[in-house]
Amino acid sequence: MLNLAQFLGVINDNVFKFTMAFLLIDALGKEHASIILSATGAIYVIPFLLFSSSAGILADRFSKQKLLVIMKIAEMAVMILAIFAFAAISVVSCYILLFLLATHSAMFGPSKYGIIPELVESDRVSRANGLITSFTYLAIIIGTFLASFLTEITSKRFVLIAVFCFFVAMGGFFSALRIKRTQPQGSQKKMNVFFVREIFRTLKASTQTPHLLPAIFGSAYFLFIGAFTQLNIIPFAIQSLSLSEVSGGYLFLATALGIAIGSFLAGKMSKKRIELGMSCLAGIGIALSFFLLAIFPSNLTKSIIALILIGVLGGIFIVPFDTFIQLYSNKEKRGQTIAASNFLAFFGVLIASLALYLFSQVLYLSPAGGFAVMGSITLITSCVLMACLSDLFLPYFSRHFLHRIYRFRAPSIEKIEQSSKTILILEKGTWRDALLVLGTVDRVRILVPRSTKGHHSRFYRLFNTFHLIPAEEDPMQLIAHAKKLLDRGLIPCLLLEQPFHPRSRSFFDLFRNSARLIFVRIERVNNHLTMQFSLRD
Repeated sequence: MLNLAQFLGVINDNVFKFTMAFLLIDALGKEHASIILSATGAIYVIPFLLFSSSAGILADRFSKQKLLVIMKIAEMAVMILAIFAFAAISVVSCYILLFLLATHSAMFGPSKYGIIPELVESDRVSRANGLITSFTYLAIIIGTFLASFLTEITSKRFVLIAVFCFFVAMGGFFSALRIKRTQPQGSQKKMNVFFVREIFRTLKASTQTPHLLPAIFGSAYFLFIGAFTQLNIIPFAIQSLSLSEVSGGYLFLATALGIAIGSFLAGKMSKKRIELGMSCLAGIGIALSFFLLAIFPSNLTKSIIALILIGVLGGIFIVPFDTFIQLYSNKEKRGQTIAASNFLAFFGVLIASLALYLFSQVLYLSPAGGFAVMGSITLITSCVLMACLSDLFLPYFSRHFLHRIYRFRAPSIEKIEQSSKTILILEKGTWRDALLVLGTVDRVRILVPRSTKGHHSRFYRLFNTFHLIPAEEDPMQLIAHAKKLLDRGLIPCLLLEQPFHPRSRSFFDLFRNSARLIFVRIERVNNHLTMQFSLRD
């Protein structure tokens, strides 16, 4: 029911927004189309910036299910007023109602996403997010199509379309009534007019949870590139593909369809894990797809393929980030965290508009050139996310790629999982072996002696999964490095180029007294790589 309620709401948003634009263009003249569309876009975004923080506070304080029902009542009220505004062809009234509808959507968002962990088991949140995001973009496709279709078949009888929107809102209301009732989270946080300060505090607090802040920025970046693609696709269609502006609008449907498919696939591929590493790789794919648009700007077929790829990879990019935010944000502040993420996302929409103006009017780049710049920005952003999330990205890369390339057979790791304090010693190890260990054992950090041949210290500094240590360490200092990791609930793995030969028995005993030592060897057996674990006295 939650999915149906939000699905109908997104359809209504898009039908109303585009129908209102068609009505005003018809009333004021086509020469005002650009101004009308610009105003429509700006007015729709502003409520998300103004009210996201307040919406998050309300979601944490009251029952999210009740808030969803109230928002649906507000949506029906807006649609009733829209009937009269469309009949009177009142420009001011139309813009006010668009602002109110966007306010409804801004208030709806934190409760919509925050309620998911309260409705489904934690191992099903990724799949639920995939379905929500997939249906959201299907709704965008349907809403965009219906706005044009209904305008055409009703011969621009816009009042009839407003009546249609009212019945869609009513369907959303009855769907919200059937959502399982949830309890308030008990937050006593009060709304603050200085909402930017509250958002900053929420983002600062999120740094206390590993990976949460990069996930928030990753989620916001998705809307930034989506908004830029939507804005730049019409100039691209006109200048590069020699199409009309209407055809350019239809081209974005290819991206929206791709996002729906990618979101569904992300939910299926994630299974019980939250694969932020998958998001990092999808970001690289999005960058390459932008480059494809720039390289073949006049080829319609390749452009459509590139736009679909941007959508599919975008869906795969966003779902793990949203899932992580929902599951790992503080339970009592989940709504505020999602609201902060929404604020950054819609701020990204404004930045996308400014970027389009900068590229076209200041730098005089073609739309294809704009896509090339956006590809470069996305590539850099994805690499930064890889570095920040390396302890999640490298294991994902190892499990899904290296294990297959090297036909690796992962052993049972029950001994390691059952031990609270374990130190792994990887003998005759290479970077490949270290990555295979990362993909096999969770929570591993690699200790790399600086003098180890073939290991590049600058490369390792980019990733927090690798910890450089001095080559000549006395036993106590080496154990101190390992204990810091053990105290954080991590498993240290000492990467050695040669077999482990302690200089004295006391050296070995110091290690054994601190933690359980498990020796690791990577060997090739019958064209397969295998990992051997052993205890040594």
